[in-house]
Amino acid sequence: MKIKCKEHYDKVAEYAKSIGDKTLQRRIEELKQWEKNSNGKCEIELYWDTAPYSFGFAERTPDGRTGIVGGLLYHGRPDESLSQMLEPFHGWSIHT
Repeated sequence: MKIKCKEHYDKVAEYAKSIGDKTLQRRIEELKQWEKNSNGKCEIELYWDTAPYSFGFAERTPDGRTGIVGGLLYHGRPDESLSQMLEPFHGWSIHT
């Protein structure tokens, strides 16, 4: 996984730790599993998103092509992710 916004990532990880939330780490592990499942055909790039405590992500192939693009969004209280949820949820979730 390539984290293109290390400072933001560190702040978000610290925030997740401070509120005792483990969903961020679980979602990061799920995205890393996507890389493993691709057998080296893609790498996940994580980058800054405008929603508080959130990220965008993209699958990138070694030749630079883009695969799945989405968000690793934080649904806080209040939820500022600008994403629709069928049921209220507090924590991080993957959106594609």
